Amino acid sequence: MTIPTPGCRVSTNAEQGRPTGRRREEPAMHQSVREAFMPFSKPLEGRLDFMYLDVKGLVSTGVGNLLDADDPSAFGSNPNPLPDIFTLDWFDKDTGVLADRAEIEEEYRKVKFSGTSLATTDQKGAVTRLRTSQQAIDALVTRKLDSFENSLRGRDMFAGYDGWPADGQLGLLSMAWAMGPLFRFPKFQAAAASGDWLTMAQECRMTEAGNPGIIPRNVRNGLLFTLAGWVTTLPDGDHGRLVFDPVRRLDDWMRSGDHPVPLNLTIGLQKALETLGFDPKGLDGIIGKGTRAALTAFQASLALTQTPGVSSVTDVPQETMVALRAGLDARGVACFP
Repeated sequence: MTIPTPGCRVSTNAEQGRPTGRRREEPAMHQSVREAFMPFSKPLEGRLDFMYLDVKGLVSTGVGNLLDADDPSAFGSNPNPLPDIFTLDWFDKDTGVLADRAEIEEEYRKVKFSGTSLATTDQKGAVTRLRTSQQAIDALVTRKLDSFENSLRGRDMFAGYDGWPADGQLGLLSMAWAMGPLFRFPKFQAAAASGDWLTMAQECRMTEAGNPGIIPRNVRNGLLFTLAGWVTTLPDGDHGRLVFDPVRRLDDWMRSGDHPVPLNLTIGLQKALETLGFDPKGLDGIIGKGTRAALTAFQASLALTQTPGVSSVTDVPQETMVALRAGLDARGVACFP
């Protein structure tokens, strides 16, 4: 694919995803976002047809759908399920007989106090008797997605959401799916209100301590907001088209050449090093031994200051980033920003 060259046309506020002071009547979510949400979310959350205890000790099901109104800091303080649990068609996995309300509540309490938050998926499933259908999971995800979007659209800092590029919409919905639509990230929210996509990419990061499973989502969200920023620079950028492909493996997609190398992100640093012949041992957005070794080897090859202790792309000296950009340019590889 030939990557378009940014033009000089000035985008309108709506095109850039900035507040316009008006609300569109048609559905806000791009169809490409709706179609991509499930394949985007499944690798991050899984897709389970039984109740399970997540890492925070909250009962969930489906694609990370909470069924639990408990306070994680006061485990067991509210052992009653959310009403959503009763909208699903729970049935006995052996007999296929539909469960009644009392059986659903009993299963919920069994899972809630099973102590399986850190167990394997098979172990979590082994303590359960009830299952729900794939159609019910799809319906639950759709309801929640639409509900979260409505809540996000009602927040002033996201007033421009209707006009955001598809990648930006998916990134925001991803954050809401992980934290709820009323999350508070002041720097991210201020950047969203002004259409500052690169700051959004930097400030969207959710806390990873104690929850390493959030790392892949953080990597993808940073990519999505960066891609949204790139789309707004294109003279004829199609805001309804999703640049990110959630169906492909992340590393395969990064090597596709269908988009510029995002040099503001760790995964972009890895891609640049790999392109220039310095193998970071994977494109995953996580700086480890392979990335540090590739970075210092690149720096040594140009007699640049070596920085073996970097923990993120923001730690990389500017002279190194300039040299990476120059190397990509020499090979005809587009980068952004």
